[in-house]
Formats: sequence, structure tokens, C-alpha cells
Amino acid sequence: MIWVHCGDESEVNTTISLATRLHEHSDAMDVLITAGAEILPLLTQVPDGVNLVAIPPDTLVKVRAFLEQWSPQHLIWNGGPVRPVLLRCIEEIGLGATMINARNSTLFAGKSRWLPRASRTAVLPFTSVLTADGATATRLIRGGVPREKVVAIGPILEEPTTLRHDSNELTVLIEALSTRPLWFAASVTTPEVVHIVAGHLAASRKNHRLLLIITPRDIDSGPRVAQVLREAGFKVGVRSQGDDPEPEHQAYVADLDDELGLWYRVAPLTFTGGTLSAGGAISPIEPIALGSAVIHGPRKAPHVGRFARLAQAQASREIRSAAELGIAVGVLISPEQTARMALAGWSEITQNAETINQLVMDAVQSTEVTR
Repeated sequence: MIWVHCGDESEVNTTISLATRLHEHSDAMDVLITAGAEILPLLTQVPDGVNLVAIPPDTLVKVRAFLEQWSPQHLIWNGGPVRPVLLRCIEEIGLGATMINARNSTLFAGKSRWLPRASRTAVLPFTSVLTADGATATRLIRGGVPREKVVAIGPILEEPTTLRHDSNELTVLIEALSTRPLWFAASVTTPEVVHIVAGHLAASRKNHRLLLIITPRDIDSGPRVAQVLREAGFKVGVRSQGDDPEPEHQAYVADLDDELGLWYRVAPLTFTGGTLSAGGAISPIEPIALGSAVIHGPRKAPHVGRFARLAQAQASREIRSAAELGIAVGVLISPEQTARMALAGWSEITQNAETINQLVMDAVQSTEVTR
């Protein structure tokens, strides 16, 4: 049993990503996720077969009962405050443990940060402590934690996942569209359709061959979206009606289920739906993972952290209106621009690959030793 503890809501995505990797690595290996009661509702995408339970109250009786029930063989403690009784019990049983995403702001709860030797006591059971910043590493080392145990590695973030696609369809579409400038509006909510149409009208004035591919969030609304595009003067193909993209099409409504992965691979530039109106933004990581640069509106929940990562890496462009969308598409559609943004995004979302591989390897080896 490999145990991953999610200690802070900002670490939810990383926790799920780590647990997924551990779960996929070996069918024979059980994975347990724990979190506080306030964080558990956020862990909605835990893979089937991974156990999810509340962290026990930090009392000797409760902690011992928890360890006896689950018998973990390795622990990855992902951020948040430490629990003194729990960690003391972990040290007593000699459980292999690694702390990641350690931060001064969350590591020490309440007044404990001011107690003498608080730093050393907080991380005593851990074989290694990977801090999210240099200040935390400095604080731990000055507090008496052995220097060789502490590594300021930066924040460990989630790994990207790639959406599936039909390889035969991809080949056909690339042959049909490879010389055509195009952009993709993904999972567009109904109120956003008029903004996408207006943005495409503006961008098309400077690029008459520009093709818009649009997937509505309400997948059954494809014919209605096509009608809005036709009323704006575009020649439109509709995938659910058997149309293939043709040279005369100026817009193509891709209204079949489960094809976002296909279109992310085809389009060098993607607008992420749900970011110009209410309804919830889709993840910007998925198009970036498949080589498509991202444009988005100001509404980023529930992926605020992911959009911030891409913005900091200059891998995305935020717009606030249809007018800005048209300008952004016109500027970013050049192959040089989209390639630069996609590369910056890929570098950002894969920066922790080596560290995560090592965490998984250490956890697996730890369980093999204790069998």
C-alpha cells in the first residue's frame, strides 16, 4: 500500500496525478489517498481502485488504528501542515516517507512555527523533504534539519494527460487541412457562440482562408450553432450531418462526442470554452499537452492555477471580449507564434517529469523491500 496525503487544496491536482501514476504503474499495488474533511470533496477525479479516506484525528488511539487498518508501506506527504502525533507514529514504525511541496506558509500550523526546534521536529520522519521554494529550505536547514535531507526543487505540479483520438481520422484531417490556417474553439457554451462568431469575422478580414472549427459544449446544439454562423455569412460544414471539411468551408461545427483530443491535435491554436461566460472553464492543460497554444477569457475557475502556470510561462493569451479575440487570433495564428507558445507550454507542464518518475520509483522500491 502506497499512501499519498493531500495536505492543502492547492495540491489536489498534483495528488490525483501522483496517485494515478502510482496506480497505473502496477496493478498489484494498492494506493491510498488521505486528506482533511475540507479537501476530500475536491478530490473528485480519483481513479477507480484508489482508496480515498479522511486523515484520522491527530490522537494516538486514532492514528494507531488508522495505521493498523491500512498498513502503508510508503508515504508521500504532499504539502499542508504536519501532524505531530501521526508523524511520531510513522517514525516509530520506520515507514519510508517523502515530503513534497513543503512551504513555510502551510508547513507549520498556528503558533507552532515559533516553537524552538519546530522545523526539525516537523520533518523528522521524512527521508527527504522537497521544498517548493528556497525560503522554506533555508528555514528548515537553519532549524536543524540535516542539509542533505532538504532539496529546494520548486513546486511539483500535476503531469499532463493526453486525450484519446482516432488515428485514422487524424490522418485524414491532417491531409485535408495541413495547408489551411485554422483555429479551434473548444467546448463553447451557448452564450459564447456569438463572441466566437464575432471574433472569427474580425480575424477572417485579414486572412480569407482562415477556418474556424467549433465544438459546442451542448453537443446536440451543433445545427443551431451552424445556423448562427451561416447568418453571419459563413459557409459551414457540420460533422454530425456527415460533412467533411471542404476548401469552401469557413467554419466547421465538430459536434460529435469525445473528439476534443482529435481537434487539439489538428489545431495549432485553441480557445478554451467557458472562459468568456459562466459555465466553467475547461482545462487549458489538455490542448497544451497536444501541441495547441491557448487563448482564453477572464473566467478561469475551476482551473485558475493551471491558467496561471501557462500565463507565467507565456504559453497562453487572455482576452476579454470578442474584439480582443479577433485580434488575438489574427496575431497568433502564424506558425511561429503558435509554435513558440506551444513549446513554452509543453516545457511548463513537463518540468516535473523527472522528479515524479523518481518519486514513483522510490515508492515502488520501498514497497518491494517491505514485502
